Amino acid sequence: MKVAPSRGQPLSTGPTAKAPNPDAFKRLRETRTLLKAWQVINRNAETSGSRTTRQRAREFGQNLPANLRKIQTDLREGYSFEAPYGATPDKGPGKAGKRPIVVAPIRDRIVQRAILDILQTKSLFPKVSDVLNTPTSIGGIPGRGVDHAIRLFSQAVEDGATYVMGSDIGSFFTKIDQTEVTAFLRKAGVGGDLLGLVSDALRVELRNSKDLSEEDRALFPTGTDGVAQGSPLSALAGNIVLHDFDQRMNERGIICIRYIDDFLLCGARKDAVKKAMLSAKAILSEKGMTIYDACEAPNKAFAGSANSGQVFLGYKLIPGEFPPSDASCEKLMENIQAELASGRATIGKVLSGRTLNGGERAFVQTLAQVDRIIRGWRESHKMSDCPEVYSLLDKDIDHRINAFMRFYREKAKGRRSSLVRMAMGVSPLVR
Repeated sequence: MKVAPSRGQPLSTGPTAKAPNPDAFKRLRETRTLLKAWQVINRNAETSGSRTTRQRAREFGQNLPANLRKIQTDLREGYSFEAPYGATPDKGPGKAGKRPIVVAPIRDRIVQRAILDILQTKSLFPKVSDVLNTPTSIGGIPGRGVDHAIRLFSQAVEDGATYVMGSDIGSFFTKIDQTEVTAFLRKAGVGGDLLGLVSDALRVELRNSKDLSEEDRALFPTGTDGVAQGSPLSALAGNIVLHDFDQRMNERGIICIRYIDDFLLCGARKDAVKKAMLSAKAILSEKGMTIYDACEAPNKAFAGSANSGQVFLGYKLIPGEFPPSDASCEKLMENIQAELASGRATIGKVLSGRTLNGGERAFVQTLAQVDRIIRGWRESHKMSDCPEVYSLLDKDIDHRINAFMRFYREKAKGRRSSLVRMAMGVSPLVR
């Protein structure tokens, strides 16, 4: 499959900037824009593993009309983003190090998401749409997901690709140049208050900076170098600065499929793919970015035949089957087990007579959340066709759920009916 490069204009930051679009900031303040942004943020919060995030979203939603009106007023009078909280969770199974996550208040995330929706409106900013229309750029693009990337790879193999190489881009979000992003947006017609908001939203100043170790603090971007991982705007910023990379890497008879900071190259000849990877390294080096060597960092990079099961975006690249990676399966089980453990704690708390805090899930809610986890994971691996693997996973899940149900039944024995019902997660009429 030959993928044509995007026909968007190069990311020049020269003097030919388009006049600012006067309607954009007005559209940002509209109730329908903010409501749409809230719905996205709230859906993400509902499935979050953080009880605090779920609770804060629930509290915001309890007085939603007034809270959205307050955001509208602040946008008219001059919106100020609060300093976000910085967290450094482990990267997960098979990956060393920590991930610098920036957690902003709910209202700030709503504004950031609303800004993203406005910037991605083609009628307002067609030059931004040129970036989004890059056919081999997947992550952060409306209407595209991991399955789209796997389909591109599958088609490339059908068209004769026999060799693949791939890599993460090291510390990607901390290497994104904010000035390059804002210069592109200015040329695209983003100006005035909207451009100022974008600039403020991209800046990272942590409220808990003093509480972090020096090592953890160094993981976060500072100044104009880098954007917040976790911000709704970060993926767009990354796609803007790598638009030229996407174009150049697909002009050589090689297919370059990129999902934010993960990319793979595939082609019919091993030497051509290796040469393309050297070019990728050089192009990214111009932006202060680095990639990994497959021999030195096998968890970060890979190289081999197109059907040898290299891992990319949670899949093993085995055409026709595309089973989930071992790490992805482990993560599924970890998430399910963590949810069941949290449910056990909540059930014990209720049955001991203690009052629950908002966001705590009892028996029924825990099982509903496990179902959401399973459905979400299955949706993110919908290109997989490997019933044997899924059958084994289901047996493991059945075992964990049955143990959780036994725990509930044993704990509920002999307890008064009101507590049993609350531990089940069914609200009483009398409080």
